Amino acid sequence: MSGARATRPVRVAPSRARRPGAASPRLPEPLPPPLAMDAGLVLLLTEAEAALAGLSAAGVAADTALFAPACAALEALHSCRLAGLEVGLADLYQAQVGALARDDPRAAAGVTLWRTAIAFQRGFARVRHHPFDLALVDVVRDWLREGEAGDAALAEAAIAPALDLSPAQRIALEAWAHFAVDDRVWMPPLIRCALLQAHLEALALPDGREGRLARVLAPVYLAARRQLAVPVWFVSAYWQAHRARYRSRLRQALRDGVWEPWLEFFLLGVRGAARSALIHLHDLARHRAGLLREVRGIANAPLLVDALFINPCTTAARAAQAIGRTLPTANVLLQALEEQGVLHEITGRRRHRVYLAPRVLNALQRLPPMA
Repeated sequence: MSGARATRPVRVAPSRARRPGAASPRLPEPLPPPLAMDAGLVLLLTEAEAALAGLSAAGVAADTALFAPACAALEALHSCRLAGLEVGLADLYQAQVGALARDDPRAAAGVTLWRTAIAFQRGFARVRHHPFDLALVDVVRDWLREGEAGDAALAEAAIAPALDLSPAQRIALEAWAHFAVDDRVWMPPLIRCALLQAHLEALALPDGREGRLARVLAPVYLAARRQLAVPVWFVSAYWQAHRARYRSRLRQALRDGVWEPWLEFFLLGVRGAARSALIHLHDLARHRAGLLREVRGIANAPLLVDALFINPCTTAARAAQAIGRTLPTANVLLQALEEQGVLHEITGRRRHRVYLAPRVLNALQRLPPMA
């Protein structure tokens, strides 16, 4: 990985799909670029690797299945905001339970946010049994576009090449996928991941989704390389908090061929977000324990409390499914938790009512500092 720092400019593709009759998009230079890893960068790499290892170990020991969806939602939230979408975490949860009208802009934003979160979770699960390859890229792109549509087809390991890519883009993407798994070029997985994320953003895949796609595939790649053992990742919160630097470091790498500042920024984000995630998991566990003490003695309440950490919005039907009881039993439970102050009805309707656990929502979206 040593070598002189590249000085020739790297060609960057436009950020939107090619128009009919337009010239073919210019593509970034192939990976890997020449890199100069100084002592500071090596130390930061070691710290980021240790932070990820600590998060993975704690996550496996604590069984993060209950809190992983919330962390995926946080990653999706900040990735979507980084892509320019005005969206809040409540939009996702309310859209899921039908609390928003179809023509409400928040509903569409919530669906986009949900698709992004689901793409990360499904991608993470997929690489346990399938390779990190072009089929995965196509599948994730379809998940970002379609949501739940076409699940049976998307489950196949071999996916036909996407039709909206030019031949040059497809060749560049094939080279990207080859570099991802080419062990003949030794490179620490975090460094390779940083290069892959930046390069994929530069490929300018169609529909304006390239930013979200790259940010979804980065942790999935780390999972495939056994660097991230649990689907707990919200590094996009760091990117979003420093979005001007995020864009400038990417430009510096992709346009000028100076990659070390981007690598430093990427590793700072991974280190800070991994440490933050570890604290966040502990905070959520404490909040859950306190809530369970609060509802002690209320029949079926513990099962619903756990469901609220998946989605702090609920309805009678969702509550009945969560506790495995009838609708009348679920309605009794909802009323009891409303009287307890755990839930608040947010629609004002007499039918199809939606309940929110505001303290749970606040706990899910409250992030510890990233340092």
